[in-house]
Amino acid sequence: MALGEDKKVLLEKYGPYVRSLAATVRRQFSAPLELDELIAYGQIGLLEAADRFDPKVGANFLTFAHYRIKGAIYDGLRKMGVLKGGDARSAYMGERASAYLGNLSDREQGGGNRGGSIDDDVMEISNAVAGLAMVFATSLEGADTLGFSDESLPVDQRLELEQQRVRVRAAIEKLPEKERRLLRGYYFQGKTLEEAGAEIGQSKSWASRLHARAIERLKELLNEEDSSSPEDSRRQSHGGSDGRRLGGADRPAEVAGSGRAADQQAGSFEVRRGPR
Repeated sequence: MALGEDKKVLLEKYGPYVRSLAATVRRQFSAPLELDELIAYGQIGLLEAADRFDPKVGANFLTFAHYRIKGAIYDGLRKMGVLKGGDARSAYMGERASAYLGNLSDREQGGGNRGGSIDDDVMEISNAVAGLAMVFATSLEGADTLGFSDESLPVDQRLELEQQRVRVRAAIEKLPEKERRLLRGYYFQGKTLEEAGAEIGQSKSWASRLHARAIERLKELLNEEDSSSPEDSRRQSHGGSDGRRLGGADRPAEVAGSGRAADQQAGSFEVRRGPR
């Protein structure tokens, strides 16, 4: 254990936190779920986080472990096969959001922006929301392909998201080969991040980093597309915006709107850095 504690001590010390996260996830779904089963999966995520955590960098362990615990619970739900329809879709998207946010936690552990100004914090959170919006848009097609359909969103929002799906799918095809194959496997073929990573010769930890990098590239590609759009240029010349860009920190209202849509579909897409 990287923390220098054995499994029993870790499970006793952080057990209440794992239980709290498991209970939070369970409340998101209408299907009857056994809390003890979710806790068991959360414990797997806790032990995985303990193996990967480096205490030398001075980060809070629970900050690092939060999304790994939550992601393991979502992965457990998939393995249990008890969720249907909108619940299955929410678990599918929630697991992918947790994987992305877990990688952002990795970056913070490695140095990140600790001690920065309020403006730096706002930009960091805005970029995280934009990344989540990208994860959400990328998840839509994969969820539908896997049969996790949900028609709960209003028609106007469904049309807007459908347009975004087309743009995201086209952008994925422009990614480097490994990133493209990873996203295809993870989002469109129902593989876990570990399984999708193994297909391209990457460990789970490296697949996690590659996943986050691919999401960043998608944001850049769509921003470049919007910047070169004649309509976008005309609006900017008149001081306006069409609100289409997902990746820029200068679009907080737009990305917040995308975040609200994600909340409706995926349930509790938190933009947080874990406990301090």
